[in-house]
Amino acid sequence: MQKVKYGVWNGVKYDNTQGGDATPPDLPISALQNFNPGNPIEAIIGKPGFLVFNEAVSLTGILYRYYARTHAIACGRCTPCRTGSILLEQALESLIRGEGDKVDWDHIYDTALQMRRTSMCGIGRTSPVALIGAIKYFKDRLLNNPTLMVGDMYTTVTAKCIEACPAHVNIPRYIDYVRDGHPELAVGVLLHHYPLVASCGRVCARPCEAACRRNYIDTPVAIKDIKRFAADNVGASVSELFKGMDPMLDPTKARVAVVGAGPAGINCAYNLLMMGYPVDIYDKDENAGGMALRGIPPYRLPKGLLQKETDAIGELGGVWHFGKKLGRDFTVSSLFDEGYGAVFLGIGCAEGAYLGLPDEDTTLEGYRNGIDFLLEVEKGVAENDLPKIEGDVVVVGCGNVAMDCCRTAKRICTGKVHVVYRRTVHEASADPEEIEAAQAEGVEFHFLTNPVGMHSADGKVTGVRLVKMELTEKDARGRRGVRAIEGSEFDISCSTLIAAIGQKLDRTAFTEADGVLFDRRGNIAVTSALATSRPGVFAGGDCATGPTTLIGGLAHGERAAYSIDEYLSRGSVGFVPRFRMGQILHDCRLLEDGRPEQPHRKMPREKLPQMRVEDREGNFCEVDQTFTAEQAQREAARCMRCYRLYAVVTPRPIPGNERIDYQNEKVLPGA
Repeated sequence: MQKVKYGVWNGVKYDNTQGGDATPPDLPISALQNFNPGNPIEAIIGKPGFLVFNEAVSLTGILYRYYARTHAIACGRCTPCRTGSILLEQALESLIRGEGDKVDWDHIYDTALQMRRTSMCGIGRTSPVALIGAIKYFKDRLLNNPTLMVGDMYTTVTAKCIEACPAHVNIPRYIDYVRDGHPELAVGVLLHHYPLVASCGRVCARPCEAACRRNYIDTPVAIKDIKRFAADNVGASVSELFKGMDPMLDPTKARVAVVGAGPAGINCAYNLLMMGYPVDIYDKDENAGGMALRGIPPYRLPKGLLQKETDAIGELGGVWHFGKKLGRDFTVSSLFDEGYGAVFLGIGCAEGAYLGLPDEDTTLEGYRNGIDFLLEVEKGVAENDLPKIEGDVVVVGCGNVAMDCCRTAKRICTGKVHVVYRRTVHEASADPEEIEAAQAEGVEFHFLTNPVGMHSADGKVTGVRLVKMELTEKDARGRRGVRAIEGSEFDISCSTLIAAIGQKLDRTAFTEADGVLFDRRGNIAVTSALATSRPGVFAGGDCATGPTTLIGGLAHGERAAYSIDEYLSRGSVGFVPRFRMGQILHDCRLLEDGRPEQPHRKMPREKLPQMRVEDREGNFCEVDQTFTAEQAQREAARCMRCYRLYAVVTPRPIPGNERIDYQNEKVLPGA
């Protein structure tokens, strides 16, 4: 295992060049061995400072590359960073040219300190730390025998919110654009990753907000709502933004088949089309959208809006093949026989699970799984023929599907709606805002309660038997167990019982000849690059992970597109540098730097306008509305722009490094 040779980390000097093994506490050096197989990490640079693992590395050379990158990404909004990043780069460049004696290093040190103390964003406040440490503790090493860096450097501009986002969207950048009155440029940042901008702005699970460092001060920035504002105020739908563009298809590139037109498949097709690949999309239904279209109720996601975004695929040159089902109309092997160079599987998990109660009869009238229930209601809304439920409804589960089920049931039933969940509200996987909305709409929740039986008469559900649960000791993962409380059984009468406890993949779509293997959970087995067991076949979204979020599916689609490009252009796939960098950031807790160093005044979070609760019964129009321009700009001003620039140095080239950080620069067509 390699060891730290020297460096400065969190203000502490480490110098093991004469022997010793001092390392920063709580920094797992084991996570900083190879970046990619056979390519050791020789140095790391970032907010805490720098560490060098190979004494032969040129300290001047790696810092020069790092500050050249700092200069390139500096936004220019504030003078300390705009001017300081240039001065730091130029000083190191002069040193490498043999003109270091002409540099006033005291002035450069003071400049770095000024950047650190007075810059407006995290890039200016954190990037100078490495040079400050180098000048303070290793000035002789910096100035003596300066040379250009040999090897490769991978850099990542990130923040806690960016790392938390499955798609690694540059969130502070699009928030900046909204704050400055440019929603069209904000949408351009998002279109670099996916076309479902307005849809994601409505139903994103927003893991970024949980990571937002504003939580240390008051409440997180309303990132999802800002995204929705940008999409709703860009002046046109996403498909209209691409209308009239000449498709960027490259006839020399291999054709790609995308199977499944849900979020993962749509986004894989979108990113491949943007790279110039001819793409055909196959789906068993007659419209694109997958579970985003059929499983998310229209009071959360209007169906016409989703279609206007999926239509962008056609504008970019993608070809739809609707009504075509894998395993019935074609197979994985037949797609290759037709000449496709690669296949992406985004077929989702469309089979709902039942409760598995003793003597369970799934044919009982009124007993539904959550997926089938939502599909039936979606069809009714589309055909203006809403189903009605007489009596009370019990929904079992407390994930987002369960919330969609209970809130939908509340709109079409004549009685009460109950939610039954075996754990506490704090352990529920549903978005807390969805639980709050359901409670506001009159849904009654029964936490620490579990079904143990059903009641029926004349082939119909008449009730459910429940038992109270209690928390037990924590397991190896730190999660409390639950157990039934003896003698606590009770009954709730109902005419409809909905099991919203999970979904699974329809494996009958595959044959042994397809060569696609499954994992122990019954999902398609994939690598970190989303490659399956069959060369040229990739999979993502629900079918590869089990039920995931819309943003999770979109992220998989984008990652798969880059893996497919690597496979078709190089003949191999397996290493994703951004994914590896994310592992390092996570394992070394490099973004867990606590409360912001500079004081920030508290600013109340803007409240999203909503339809009145009393107007929601029987109404499938959108509940949440859009920020006004003034609200959006006030909310955007709460962002603290907590950027960090991290870099690793390796002796050999890093596969895929040529793609680094053109990230998030794309703007709208014609902008």
